[in-house]
Amino acid sequence: MISSLALALMLAACGENIRGGGQAAAVTSAETSVQSVSVDSTADQVWAYSASHPEGFTVSVSTLTVPAEGISVAYSATQDHHSREGLDYAVSHSLAHDGYVGGWLNATDSLYYFDSVRIFPEEERERALAFARENGQIAVYVLSTSEEIRLSRVVHPHEAEPADMPGATRIFLAGTIDGGDSVDWQETAAMLLDAGNANCILYNPRQKEWHPEREGEMDYQVGWELEHLEKADLILMNFLPGSQSPITLLELGLFARSGKLHVVCPPDFYRYDNVRITCERYGVPLYASLEEAVSALLGQLQQDSSRSQTSS
Repeated sequence: MISSLALALMLAACGENIRGGGQAAAVTSAETSVQSVSVDSTADQVWAYSASHPEGFTVSVSTLTVPAEGISVAYSATQDHHSREGLDYAVSHSLAHDGYVGGWLNATDSLYYFDSVRIFPEEERERALAFARENGQIAVYVLSTSEEIRLSRVVHPHEAEPADMPGATRIFLAGTIDGGDSVDWQETAAMLLDAGNANCILYNPRQKEWHPEREGEMDYQVGWELEHLEKADLILMNFLPGSQSPITLLELGLFARSGKLHVVCPPDFYRYDNVRITCERYGVPLYASLEEAVSALLGQLQQDSSRSQTSS
């Protein structure tokens, strides 16, 4: 079959479509048939495996073995596929990509969902979380510990807030944007919070495409920021050196007494002393780096969660 296919391609390249067309079509048809059988037979095995693993699973579609470790992340292409037909698509996708399929039973609708997944080494958690975010996933799964890591949900202006995260901590990412020209530190903050398995909704005022010339857009943007600053449980504020950040300085003044501010300001920020003195006066935690601030936030969230579980 391989040699026939090669011959058919050579004939087509030489323009001999009439003589080669029938042979190429036959080869293509045969290959499609073999691929279909492969997908069907593999899906049959995975389907049988899922029946005995209602709690969920991740398996290699070639060997039907369970990887002992790694971080399992689903592809968006196979999201929301369930039943036997959905499994066929997930298997087909996995055969063309990484060779792994995951499945889980949704207790809400009693449907078994299947995904084509990629397995990342566990020491590459940040890469796994970045891939998960790119594919619109809300969680990843650590195979060696059976730990589910839920991703923060990011809400930008003009986006609806998720309704399926009751009890999530709402954090506003205030700080330097410079009209979109500054480094995207908000993305870094989201990754750091995800790595700590924080259950958060992140209000991010940075728009992917900012069009201040649109009628009413400036009013909407400022109104959205003020509304969500007030609505947030915590505010993570980050001053970047090399920027004047006048809006962030304004917001520091507005919310210094709120009790929910955490401020990042390096000593080389041009108004560092003003920020430092204000934070000291109103008891606002001040950090030298974003990593330090997020670490403190994660500690606070863990303490709040422990207190909540104890009281209940």
